[in-house]
Formats: sequence, structure tokens, C-alpha cells
Amino acid sequence: MQRFAGVFGLFVVCFAVGYSYLRYTTDSFSINRDPAAIRTNFDFSNLTGDSLHEAVKQRLVAGFEMKRSADGMGLGLGHFVFRDDAGEKKLACQEFGKVTMTFEAEGVSVGGDKPTMEIEGRCEYSNDMTKINPLYLPVAKILNEKPGDGEFNFNEGHAVTVRFANLPEDWPRTWLLKSVKLNNEQKNKSVTVESDEVARYMGHPLVLTF
Repeated sequence: MQRFAGVFGLFVVCFAVGYSYLRYTTDSFSINRDPAAIRTNFDFSNLTGDSLHEAVKQRLVAGFEMKRSADGMGLGLGHFVFRDDAGEKKLACQEFGKVTMTFEAEGVSVGGDKPTMEIEGRCEYSNDMTKINPLYLPVAKILNEKPGDGEFNFNEGHAVTVRFANLPEDWPRTWLLKSVKLNNEQKNKSVTVESDEVARYMGHPLVLTF
């Protein structure tokens, strides 16, 4: 009888520990996808119209982050919460599936046109939900290719498409951020931060150097 009681007691303890762990991880899973869990100062669900557009654009650009590695760099943006057209509270990357950053080469032109670089990838938010996960630009691989207009597809962890236009014979090494765009292709809906707005919100030019 005592042996049975001991086994039963051990079962109860294991069950309790297992249940607590499952509940903890389940709650964490839910919270990580709950717009209410994001920081209040990045929650724009109380804004509408021009006030919302201004806050969203400023947040995207002000949250820009560059992480360099030996072979390339990751380019991230600020994330936020808003209310969609149906009044539902959403995370930006729940509404917009793609993020695009467009750069223009400095000090170079071809036939009067400046070279451009467009980086496009999936909109995915970080663990703390305040950042859009960086799009990885494999600079070393790009520089090993012969310069030419066209499209490159990379899969360094997350798929990224890089498009170049008006390239000279040698790769430009200095690029200026000109625009940022979030896009929902299914709803034909987008948020775009234009060139003059990028400079205004950041207070200074944002330059990448290869």
C-alpha cells in the first residue's frame, strides 16, 4: 500500500510539473502573437488618418537597425501595432507580408540615372515584437558577381530578393536609403515611406557601405 502511495505521489508531482510547463509555454506562445503584448509606445491602435500614417512611417524608419557580419549585413525596421480597416488590432507583419527597402548609389550615375538596389523579403517580427526581423544582404556574394542589372535570390536563413538597375561596370560601394515599403499583395494595400520622409524622420541620411 505504501509503495502504491509513493508511486501515486510521484505521478501527481510529475503531472503538476508537466502541466505547469505546458501552461507556461502555451501562454508564452499566445502572448508572442498578441498585439496587446507590444510596448505601449509602439501601439498606434488609438490613432487614425494622418496621425496614424505619420506615426507608422516614423516608427518604421526610426527603428532601422543594421547588423554587420563577416559576409554581409542584416537590415531591420521598427515594428508596431495598429487597427486595420475592420477595426481589429493587429501587428504590422500580420497585415503586411512583404517589406522592401530601396537604396540609391552615391557618387555614381549611368546615362544620367543613379544605380538603384531594391531589397525585398518577408515581414517577420522579432521575439519582443518591437522590430521587424532584418533582411540579410549577402554583400560578399554580391561583390563576387559581375555587376549587371537584374535580380538575385538568396536564401541565407530567410529568402531575400535583391534587384539592381542602372549599374556601372564596377559595383557601387556607397548606398543611400531612399524608401521603405510594407506591402499586402492580397489586399493591394501598402505603406510607403518616401525619400524626403526618410530624411525627415531620421534627421540624417542613412548610408550603407559595402
